[in-house]
Amino acid sequence: MDRLNVDQNEVVLTRDLPILVLAGPGTGKTETIVQRISSLIQEGEDPDAILAITFTNKAAHEMKSRVLNLTGKKPSWIRTIHGACAQILRSHINKLGYTNAFQIASTDYAIKTLKSVIREKGLSELSWDASKVARQIAGIKSAGAPNPALEKIEDPTLAEIFTAYQDKMKTQGCIDFDDLVSLTLKLCADDTTTLAEIRDPWRHLIIDEFQDCDLSQYALISLLGREKGMVAVGDDDQSIYSFRSSTPEVLRMFVADFSPKVITLTTSYRLPRAIQEAASALIQNNQTRFEKELLCAKETRGQLSISGFGSEAEEADFVAEQIQRLLAEGIPPEEIGVLARRHSELAMAETALKRLKIPTRKTGERSFFEFREVRDMIAYITVIALPENSAAFERVLKIEKGINNRVVDLLEDIAERNDVSLYHAAEIAVENHYVTDEMQEKLKQIFDHFESLRTKVSDYCISDLMRATAKTFDYLQHLQNISRGKNRLEKRIQHLKDLAQMADRFELESGPGLVNFINEMAIAAIQGGLPKENKEIRLVTLHGAKGLEFRIVFLMGASQGNIPHLKGDIEEERRLFYVGITRAKEQLTITHARYVGNEVRPRSLFLDEMGRCVASIKQ
Repeated sequence: MDRLNVDQNEVVLTRDLPILVLAGPGTGKTETIVQRISSLIQEGEDPDAILAITFTNKAAHEMKSRVLNLTGKKPSWIRTIHGACAQILRSHINKLGYTNAFQIASTDYAIKTLKSVIREKGLSELSWDASKVARQIAGIKSAGAPNPALEKIEDPTLAEIFTAYQDKMKTQGCIDFDDLVSLTLKLCADDTTTLAEIRDPWRHLIIDEFQDCDLSQYALISLLGREKGMVAVGDDDQSIYSFRSSTPEVLRMFVADFSPKVITLTTSYRLPRAIQEAASALIQNNQTRFEKELLCAKETRGQLSISGFGSEAEEADFVAEQIQRLLAEGIPPEEIGVLARRHSELAMAETALKRLKIPTRKTGERSFFEFREVRDMIAYITVIALPENSAAFERVLKIEKGINNRVVDLLEDIAERNDVSLYHAAEIAVENHYVTDEMQEKLKQIFDHFESLRTKVSDYCISDLMRATAKTFDYLQHLQNISRGKNRLEKRIQHLKDLAQMADRFELESGPGLVNFINEMAIAAIQGGLPKENKEIRLVTLHGAKGLEFRIVFLMGASQGNIPHLKGDIEEERRLFYVGITRAKEQLTITHARYVGNEVRPRSLFLDEMGRCVASIKQ
């Protein structure tokens, strides 16, 4: 507490009224939230009576770890909003006609189901692109209505697809990522008794990154937070995800709905003076924002430079050469970030860096959760915890030697005809001798293995349960059979070790909870996984950069038509540039090219909006 400034202390100690905390970049909002949670616990509050919601797994992990270090307690409800909703639905989704063993479908599986619906309706897959329809459905679910107003959809065919898709997913025991919030909102809005049951365990609600809420998330948070100690922490200047339906308007809605005390964290501990002044001069050009002044705690001025080039190739070569020089001076590679609006600019930077043999890591590279062995192990432990989860059991059947596709098709047919899970369908097949004697023995063996492992759940940590699963099902032999060479096998085994470490970390922060871990892994897989912090130059899009910080930042492609984008809302584009420049803790280099493709592009108007700061910048 002694380390906090006056405004931060006010957030930590204010009680019994709603609070809106406006927290600019680098103003210590995470530390402030952690100290508030710790203060409540030290006052005698039950850690499980505090619901703290954020929007990324990384932020949730960091909060849990800091609270644990300060208090020795493990609050179980520090979660992403989707993780919290998943846990709520596990207990209540049956009231909506779903199975409590629902599967959080991957994006690929959801698209596959949509394609099936489109085909079954006899519609052209060219006219009704499943990916586009998925985005439209996501928009419907994020619009804030507990019961999507399908009659307001201009195209009645889209409404039919929506209804058929939801019904098909329910039949398959699946929900998609957007259902996590929309179905939880439906539960809370439609049934006051259920809402009371859900709200009852918590006396405090804290929401981080509030500006990233869409209307459905805001509606849900409003229901959960009524009459609670509610604290919303955000910064409308960093609202950059309108393509995900988030809107900075939720901050004004919160003020109108809750009449909160507004506390502004203005002192930035991240930004040096030159970058702070440039950022403040830029963002003040936005008209629809809460007025706030960003001050600088650092004495150092830092370095800010702008460089223009004839071509994008020259721009990329310059960035690569500057990074080579910095590495030679002893700057660790992980403390250097290259940011850009487009993936194509990052690709040019990556090519230039590779020519200089400098290792890089790009956002959007293959997710950890896409590796076969990771998906397999998650499927195994899912069946242990949730045998009614058909998608997980189907994956296990396809792994197990001797079970062919014809048997799986038969079991799926039994499941559909009897309206039961695939696991129960397999039990029916064995009991009624619908499969050969050899196949009966194989299925019985699988049942026995799972029953044996279920007896260990209460005694084993999750990582030990994974090891027992691998041994029981002889999974390492399976990996050896499918791996081409020793190196590939070792990589697969390392991925399983990494997954076990994630499980250990999860239990350290959250306590035992196999189903909770399965939920978190499913959500992390959809959101892009939990990347390892390797010692490489990070190449990140501006949208992916929020929440990150680097000693040294190169921001490429600062030209008109790119940032601001020709089709973008000018105020959100300005916020996006603001987020980019405020990632830098010491040094910021902004670059632009005159020729982009075959077009001549002037430099971004945002550079001129930095005002007097630009006058001292090297051109």
